[in-house]
Amino acid sequence: MIDDLRAELARTDLSPETEQKLRNLLTVLESDAQAHLESFEMVEPGPHAVVSFGDVDTADLIVFLLHGIETDLAQFPAWADAAQRLCADIIRSCVVRGTPRNVATIAWFAWDSGTHVSALATKHATVGAARLAVSIDRLGPRNPHAHVALVTYSYSSTLLGELFAMNLGENVRTAFSIASAGVTHAAGVALADAVSRGDLVLHATEGANDSIAPLGRLGQHPLDPRDVPGALVYESDGGEAPAVTGGTTVGAAVEGHASQTSVDEHGRHLGYFDENAQSYLILVARLADAAVSVDPSASVDLPA
Repeated sequence: MIDDLRAELARTDLSPETEQKLRNLLTVLESDAQAHLESFEMVEPGPHAVVSFGDVDTADLIVFLLHGIETDLAQFPAWADAAQRLCADIIRSCVVRGTPRNVATIAWFAWDSGTHVSALATKHATVGAARLAVSIDRLGPRNPHAHVALVTYSYSSTLLGELFAMNLGENVRTAFSIASAGVTHAAGVALADAVSRGDLVLHATEGANDSIAPLGRLGQHPLDPRDVPGALVYESDGGEAPAVTGGTTVGAAVEGHASQTSVDEHGRHLGYFDENAQSYLILVARLADAAVSVDPSASVDLPA
């Protein structure tokens, strides 16, 4: 697969933008011995890739990390860093608990998430959900006992809703909706039904000063996942949180809607996936909960 990537980079007709996206991808793959290119496609409006960190074939917990709108391989290094760090921190948290587990994370860049205009509709989320279902189904023959979790952010939480609305989420055991652009009412019913059956554990959060996420809910997907019956709502505004190394700590508040932390002339602005953010620390702890609940000696038959 990586040879296909190198072959594309050798082309002389690539636009500078596409070349940079491919170089971002190759740099991440070459800098981490545990990074694996699961899939790669040259498509419009930009190339798609799925990259795993850790051993998917032996993992007790497999976590898919999904981005929001106007995000593609141009932003891949920051998201890859978040996926790598999340994998390591979940493993550390499990070890501290005295229950080591194998964990893999997947940076899933295999969909066109659209723009702030198209995000008011569900088209991109629906197509993305269908594509994600294929990726999840492919895990079954490779690792039938793994606990599959989705970490969705902004518009990809709309994708999460569509996945369940189309009855394609049967292999997902844990899901996180972070700073959601909203889900449809039908998706809300489907998510609530999965939670009530015990098939899904749904977590949801949003910062109090996030003014962007509510705008996404002005379109065709108005339901805040925090309002889905049975959803476990947690805080992002700063306060007590589980420490990765055990015990508790004080997590920082997120600022605005950003997924990653940024720095400007006014200082450092924490995103939802900042290692010191309350939202991130709780995310790690709850994913570790999911990991330690897995019995490595058991095997769950997932559909092939």
